[in-house]
Amino acid sequence: MKIKFLKAFNGDAILISFKESGETRNILIDGGMPATYVQKGKNGKLEYGELKETVDKIRENGQKIDLLVLTHVDDDHIGGVLKWFEKDKEAHKIIGQVWFNSGRLISEYFDEQEIEENLLEIPDESTLTSIGQGVKFEDYIEENGIWDRSIVVALEYFEYLGIKFKILSPSPDKLKLLLGKWEKEKPESLDTSADKNDYGLTLTEHIEKDKFKEDPAVHNGSSIAFIMTWEKKNFVFLADAHPTVVINSLKALGYSKEKPLNAELVKISHHGSKANNSVEMIELIKTNKYVISTNGDKHAHPNKQFLARLASVNDSCEVYFNYPDQIEQIFKTKDRSDFPNFKPMSKVGNEFTF
Repeated sequence: MKIKFLKAFNGDAILISFKESGETRNILIDGGMPATYVQKGKNGKLEYGELKETVDKIRENGQKIDLLVLTHVDDDHIGGVLKWFEKDKEAHKIIGQVWFNSGRLISEYFDEQEIEENLLEIPDESTLTSIGQGVKFEDYIEENGIWDRSIVVALEYFEYLGIKFKILSPSPDKLKLLLGKWEKEKPESLDTSADKNDYGLTLTEHIEKDKFKEDPAVHNGSSIAFIMTWEKKNFVFLADAHPTVVINSLKALGYSKEKPLNAELVKISHHGSKANNSVEMIELIKTNKYVISTNGDKHAHPNKQFLARLASVNDSCEVYFNYPDQIEQIFKTKDRSDFPNFKPMSKVGNEFTF
C-alpha cells in the first residue's frame, strides 16, 4: 500500500493506492484548495497542481478512483475536487463510489427542513464557509450516479475492496449542528501573518503553559474521520474532526490509555491545530508516524502548542510535514536538545509505503 499526501496548500488531499484481486485500487480523501488542481500563475498562465497530475496518471494507467471521500465542505478540502469537476467533464467516469454527508442528506437523516440561505452558491476561494459548495458537489455526484446517498456516522463499519473502515467522526449531534444557519468565519480566525504563530516559545515552554480548548467550528465537527485497516495494519485519518468525538468513538471501540489503538500512521486533525488534538486523544492511539498536511498559509498551522503536546506524550516519534520548509521555522536549537528523539521530518514525494 502507498499513501501519498499531495501538496494541497493549506488543505488535505490524500491518495491511497493498493492491490486488490490483482488490480490497483485508489482511494482519494479530499482534494485540497482549488489550486491543488489548477490556478492562474502571476504571468496569467495556468499552473497545474498535484491533484490534476494524480488524476491524469490514474486515467492514463486505465485505473479509477474507486472511492472518493469528501470529509466536509470547507474549501481546503472540497475546493480542489470542485475545480476538477469544473475543468474535467469526464471526471465522473473514473470515480467509483463516493462518501459525502451533504446538507440535504443530513436534513433527510434528521427529518428536518434545510435552511435555504445555506444553499446559496458561493465563488471559488471565498472565505464564506457554507454548505453551498457541498450543494454543487452533491448535485454532480447524484446526477452522474456515483453516490448511493448513505450517511456516514461515528461507529459505523464499512468494508470495501478488502479494506475495513471504522468511522470515528462525525457523531450524530455534530452532524445535526450543520442544519443551523452558517456564518462567515470570524476575521481573527483568518489571520495569516507570521507574528500570529506560536513558534517563539520552545516545546518545553509550551508544555508548561498548555491549556486545551476544543475547536468550536461546526463544519470541522462534521468531518468524516476513520480507522482504515488493510492486511491487519491500521491507519488513522482524522480530517478536521473534534477530539472529543474521536475520543468517545475510540473508547466505545474498546481502546484506552492502557490499551491504545496500534496504528502505522496517523493523519493529524485540522493540520496540526492545538484545538483539534488533545493529549487524551493522542494517548488513545499508539503510533510512531504522524503526518501534518498544510503549507501554513492560514491559521498559523501547525500550532507549536500541539507539537509540544505530542512531544510530551510520545517524545520519540516521527512527525512528517508535506511542506518541509516549516520545520526550520518552528523548531529551535533548544527544542532539539530538549527532545533529541522527537523527529520533525519530510518524506521524498510525501509518499509512504507499507
